[in-house]
Amino acid sequence: MNTEWRPRILIIDDNPAIHTDFRKILRRAPFEAADLGAAEAALFGDGAPRLGQPDFVVDSAYQGQQGLQMVQHAFDENVPYAMAFVDVRMPPGWDGVETIRRIWEVDANLHVVICTAYSDFSWSQVIDRLGYCDRLVILKKPFDNVEALQLASALSEKWRLGQQIRHQLRDLDGLVSARTYELQQANERLKDEMESRTRTEAQLRHIQKMEAIGQLASGVAHDFNNLLSIVLCHTENLRGSLGRDAQYHPALQQITQAAKRAATLTHQLLAFGRKQVVRKTAVELSTCVQGTLTMLGRILGEDINVIERFPTTPLPWIQVDRGMLDQVIVNLAVNARDAMPNGGNLVIQTEACEIETSHVQQHPQAKPGLHACLQVSDSGGGMDAPTLERIFEPFFTTKEPGKGSGLGLATVYAIVQQHDGWIEVASEVGRGTTFRIFFPASHQVRPASESETTPPFVTGGSETILVVEDETALRELISQILRKYGYSVLEASDGKEAIGVWKRCQDQVHLLLTDIVMPGGISGWDLARELSEQDRKLKVIFTSGYKSELSSDQRAGPEQGIFLPKPWHPCKLAQTIRASLDANG
Repeated sequence: MNTEWRPRILIIDDNPAIHTDFRKILRRAPFEAADLGAAEAALFGDGAPRLGQPDFVVDSAYQGQQGLQMVQHAFDENVPYAMAFVDVRMPPGWDGVETIRRIWEVDANLHVVICTAYSDFSWSQVIDRLGYCDRLVILKKPFDNVEALQLASALSEKWRLGQQIRHQLRDLDGLVSARTYELQQANERLKDEMESRTRTEAQLRHIQKMEAIGQLASGVAHDFNNLLSIVLCHTENLRGSLGRDAQYHPALQQITQAAKRAATLTHQLLAFGRKQVVRKTAVELSTCVQGTLTMLGRILGEDINVIERFPTTPLPWIQVDRGMLDQVIVNLAVNARDAMPNGGNLVIQTEACEIETSHVQQHPQAKPGLHACLQVSDSGGGMDAPTLERIFEPFFTTKEPGKGSGLGLATVYAIVQQHDGWIEVASEVGRGTTFRIFFPASHQVRPASESETTPPFVTGGSETILVVEDETALRELISQILRKYGYSVLEASDGKEAIGVWKRCQDQVHLLLTDIVMPGGISGWDLARELSEQDRKLKVIFTSGYKSELSSDQRAGPEQGIFLPKPWHPCKLAQTIRASLDANG
């Protein structure tokens, strides 16, 4: 197949004879091309380059308007002309210069040869009208055939090379644009990833800070509970010794009430540090929330409009400590009430949520899967970003002094964490606040545990009790209380000393009363496990102000162990000991 390129040339002249001349010059006959090839071979040999002229495609136009139409059509059909020979004078229409100006408006790449006599326009006049351009050449009439052919060949080749360059530039522009787009997309992905990483790092730092504060709060509460136990016990002893003496009874009563309030405060600190006892049972969230809302009326006040939104179908079951869940609901409701001092709407709703992986990427604490969600929204003043970052910190509050302890939301945060859930908060100044709490769906449903019973009155006994407590004042106080109830008491300050006492008096000990967190490397759990292996009948009571992450399914200690949280009232201590000793097994 012949793939030889054939340049397209347009002749624009009002004289038909000129067209005939140009065709003779530019069009080669087949026999002439063959003869020329043979002559070249005879002169230069078969290996010599072929110097034949291009085979031009020649079209004719007899006025400027017609030439413009042919250039427009060729351009639209994507078969543009490489060059044009344009006569200057073409009455009665446009002259050659005007024709060229119009043609270049359609095809700016067309190369043009102006055919003019000496009496026509000068070069300077042409430049004045068209401007300087490297695509414009003047051919003076009468012209030489060879000169015309050379111009046609040179300008057509120049046009062809220009077209190749333009195509290559367009291809290069396309590649650059595509690559630029890819880089822009990669940059956007990198930007999104950096923003996501920055957001995740900020959330993780917040989590770590909360963990550190929780550890500090738990440690403070542990030591504080020991002191409160001493205060409560001594106050009760004084009350028993002084009877109802009017002079001292009010003071002792105030001491007791102050100690109980302090115990409530440490209870919240322990909740924040996630050191509370968690007794989980299977519940349906909507039912629990509805049950709690019945008691919120007197707490919230008449100016708070409570809007309840619960699904018509039950939510997936969740494993929660019912008392802690009530505390979460009440704390959120009270927090919403305080955010609406002039009244407003409190919206409480529940729903089932399937958490996707994309959501987890935005919230590091989130977990994929089915969850039950509690949402509490208020129409209050909302919070700015700095406040929002600190709302779960213990003792942080925006309320006036004496109006709040700053532990309400900290307690909510800790309880949700203990239940393997998480909290999401959205707030805007002037638009209110929304808390969303997620609890993972339970894979199994188990009945609620039996509630602990308390003896109607306190009785003592004659059994021997091994008391292990590292706080000297509290250990002595416990021993004093137990001896008052008739028990024999053996004392030890830590696990190592307790093992020594056990070796000497094993046959005498009926019950082990031990703190959980103790110095010396032997915890209360370790001590109870070792002694219980030697005596399966040994009764054990654990006591701590730390509540050391005890849960209803704890397996670290003996099965018959009972947990007694500090601070405790002397009567509660005596009741727990008697109940443990009297229990079967």
